[in-house]
Amino acid sequence: MTRHRAVIEAGPGTIRRLCCGTGESADDDDGEIVREALAAVDDRVALVECRPVDVDSLWRAALRSVKCADCAGLLVLHPSWWPAARVDRVTRAAKAFGEDALVRPRSWLLARRPEARTDAGATVVVEIAERLVAISGAEVAAVPRASEAHSVAEEVATVVAGTTGAVILIDAPGTVTGAPALAASIGAAVRESGRVAVEIGDTRLARLAQSASLPDVRESAVRAGDVRSRARTAGGLAAAALVLTALPLAISGGAPRGAQGLSPSATVPVAPATFLVEGRVALAVPADWSTQRVITGPGSARVQVTSPSDPEVALHVTQSPVPGETLSGTAERLKRAIDAEPTGVFVDFNPSGSSVGRPAVTYREVRATHHVRWTVLLDGPVRISVGCQSRPADEGAVRGPCEQAVRSAHAIG
Repeated sequence: MTRHRAVIEAGPGTIRRLCCGTGESADDDDGEIVREALAAVDDRVALVECRPVDVDSLWRAALRSVKCADCAGLLVLHPSWWPAARVDRVTRAAKAFGEDALVRPRSWLLARRPEARTDAGATVVVEIAERLVAISGAEVAAVPRASEAHSVAEEVATVVAGTTGAVILIDAPGTVTGAPALAASIGAAVRESGRVAVEIGDTRLARLAQSASLPDVRESAVRAGDVRSRARTAGGLAAAALVLTALPLAISGGAPRGAQGLSPSATVPVAPATFLVEGRVALAVPADWSTQRVITGPGSARVQVTSPSDPEVALHVTQSPVPGETLSGTAERLKRAIDAEPTGVFVDFNPSGSSVGRPAVTYREVRATHHVRWTVLLDGPVRISVGCQSRPADEGAVRGPCEQAVRSAHAIG
């Protein structure tokens, strides 16, 4: 009798065995481990029952809790849009159960559908997550779930229209809030253009997992046309840069007149953008700007995205988990930190400001060769700080990319 490999779904909404084997599902205690592992996927240490736990060991425990004892190996599926650092963590955990363990993006499994094999390379996979919709074709694109379902569906359909895929597969995990309804809206919008759209829910996904569970499914079996996640490492930054659009963006309207922070503009054209995904935060940045992690010098460790034409024009991004914090609490914390710094370094502090229409704490950092206009936002349990750097008295050089970054910045699951 053939022993099947365990196929495990790791994200976006849960960690669970899709098939095969006869072991029991995770119990309540193991379910808590799964939830903590997903919540801490970007961290080094997590608190579990008030005790610090190494996150790598937490992920090993989560996979162990859903892996069956009588299976012949392991195949772990992760969201195709996950940053390289998350994929590395999943891979390390999977390899603890044997070097023959396989780790693949969800798009690899979804593209095994018969509809996807009619024309090699002609499949586009749409993956719905809590805060974004990722589109994997020749490139990877991302659409934030920042508006109602119909608008998101129309935007996804617009991105899909720019692809060459004949078949559009829409991944709708039941563990993601509103995914089945959004998948139906996306499917309807895509079909209006004459394309074939197939919605894949949990039942269909489990059937695909069954077909991929045989131990002889290895890298050599992956056909050349299968879509894969595309992660980019730039300047030592292990973060996925998802192509947001191939067309120039226009950022319009914004902060109320006289509000502290970014000034409103009627239409500020900016260069083609990528969707930078770093840890728990995603935001749009210019596609041709270089990205690096800064861990030395003044200020917090951060991601810096720098203009190719002027090294003093840049965006800075920092993030912190702050469950339960309010914007007023953020303002108080920042004010205490600013008051501890030398006078004149941080000025124009506004605890209840606004940037491109978003409530924020705003202030300006003054350095010898440049100024940085900081916007501090809260999105759920994550604090996001976007710094817009330019030469003194030349904020216009960074205004377009700055407004785009602040407007698009959001936490992801």
